[in-house]
Amino acid sequence: MSEPSADISATVEYTMDKWRMDRVPWAMWACVAGLAIALHAESRGQHGAALAAVYLALLGLAFAGYALTTLIGRSGLPLLLELLIGALVLIIVSGVIGAISLMVGGSSGRSSYVGTMHSFYWSHLVNPSLNVFGWMVLYLGSGWIVFSSYRHFYADRAVLSLSSAGIRFHRLWLGGLFIPWSEVRGVGHLEVPGISGSPFVSPYSAAVTVGQDFYEQHVAPKRSFLAPPGSEAMFQPKGKMMQVVLNSADMTVKPEDFLGPAEARWRAFRDQPASSSRHGGTIVYGRWSIDGSRWQAVHFLAPLVGIVVVMLYR
Repeated sequence: MSEPSADISATVEYTMDKWRMDRVPWAMWACVAGLAIALHAESRGQHGAALAAVYLALLGLAFAGYALTTLIGRSGLPLLLELLIGALVLIIVSGVIGAISLMVGGSSGRSSYVGTMHSFYWSHLVNPSLNVFGWMVLYLGSGWIVFSSYRHFYADRAVLSLSSAGIRFHRLWLGGLFIPWSEVRGVGHLEVPGISGSPFVSPYSAAVTVGQDFYEQHVAPKRSFLAPPGSEAMFQPKGKMMQVVLNSADMTVKPEDFLGPAEARWRAFRDQPASSSRHGGTIVYGRWSIDGSRWQAVHFLAPLVGIVVVMLYR
């Protein structure tokens, strides 16, 4: 077990902070590319910054409609009601997108061949200039940098926490799942059925095993239709029991950093009721920090140099 979590009375928390901050340099490079395109590409008289914001709003609205219809499909509603709600969502989203397009598109002012009629030409939305896409990339990269920095200095709730009482998950689609140590039957790497029939032990996934009855009564009801694609891999059967995976791709933490603290607390508190919890300090895994390495410095400074070069040769 790693040294920081040796005090079993302490609560161990696992966050997404490092996962988010590790992607900040890529967002910075996106800003470099977006700034270069926005400053050097043709504009054709269009207000690229404003039009890019409209495009992002339209894309966000379309994605929200898609996500909503997907969630409705998982809700288990009757087919007819599901179709009616889906059609209503499609009409509303299409109507809003059409209204925004009419407001932003405008008329090009070119005369048609018939009298004084002017053709309505959505030149701004149908045929945007290249610098509009540069502004879009710049907005997206800047947004990720601001969001990740804010969450780094004002941390949100941990994704997973291990205390003397048990394991608590803080995911939107799990509804505050809590597993007391008394219900845990084992701690180890995830076991999945192999091709030959013998179980395959995955070295990349840490899991705890609970009884099937506990899973059906206290875990399965917590799973909501808000679960993202692939979330079913978090729960894997193991004979007459169920494995609950602790680590995930959005936490840059090694499986061993889950297994050590979890096994130590399970062995110490599995025979005690959850109400007799101890209150120690808090240990956080997955937190980003400046390690002083040259690679980290280059990772963050190189995009800044790129931004300066783009600004100097505009």
